[in-house]
Amino acid sequence: MELKDIKDVLTFSAFRPEADNPKFAWPQRFPRRKSVLINISRGHVSWSIINKKGQIDDVGEADGEFVEVASQMADYWLSNTEDGWVGISLNNRFIISLEHNLSRKKGWQEELRQNPKSVLGTKYDRTKRYALHHSPETSASLMMACDDSMLKSIEETMRGHNLRPARICVGLFAMTAHLMNRVAADNTLNQQDLIIVTWLDQSLCVIRQKDGQWKDLRCRSGLQAGDDATISQMLRPFIEAAEPTTRVLLMEDRKQGTFSNSYIPLFGNLNVTDVTDEQNLWQILGNH
Repeated sequence: MELKDIKDVLTFSAFRPEADNPKFAWPQRFPRRKSVLINISRGHVSWSIINKKGQIDDVGEADGEFVEVASQMADYWLSNTEDGWVGISLNNRFIISLEHNLSRKKGWQEELRQNPKSVLGTKYDRTKRYALHHSPETSASLMMACDDSMLKSIEETMRGHNLRPARICVGLFAMTAHLMNRVAADNTLNQQDLIIVTWLDQSLCVIRQKDGQWKDLRCRSGLQAGDDATISQMLRPFIEAAEPTTRVLLMEDRKQGTFSNSYIPLFGNLNVTDVTDEQNLWQILGNH
């Protein structure tokens, strides 16, 4: 037994979840350990440093593709990790869709990682990686599909800087699932007529929920900055189908983000409630 193995046993580290074990939340993987969360958008990268108390110590961002930003920031990220482990949020080249009657058999989460075709059936594409969020009350599911080739490129870039992905997820999907859970847990809110909007650095997801049913969904990732026409086109069918009592719930990656500053007027007289918390993306990724 090596010295490190003995030390891990004496400090109980050997009995903690592995850093890349998807069955455990981020704080369980890194108890009293520093970690770094990185969000990779189209031509833009942002990051957050999580201290040993699980609190956000620092945030930063830079324009450029990931390979360029990583060459400049990797040493800083590495110095704020334990053994080079980081969490990656992908925010480009993915789609979220509304599906029905997907398999929910016991162990579907592990099956989705190991043999996604058995869960997705004809929806499966071998060039994609997937995540699912099921409605607790109906047969509906949110399905996220992202390009496997892009993930492999990110992983290769990280290896070149001695960084290791403890988790690769899609931040907008994580935010959307988090908000849908909040709605489902609120009996009053869950039965209302809702337009649910999530926004993360030029990626947008819009869902219509009525009487607890997920009715419609639109999603675009990696939009060009200032692409008002596409955003307006995405929102239009939801706004046209809205009733006077329809409510809009908005969640962004940060307070006073791009969407709330630029696109709230598109909803006209509809009641818009912004449920975005401070450092919202980092709080969700760092606590789940």
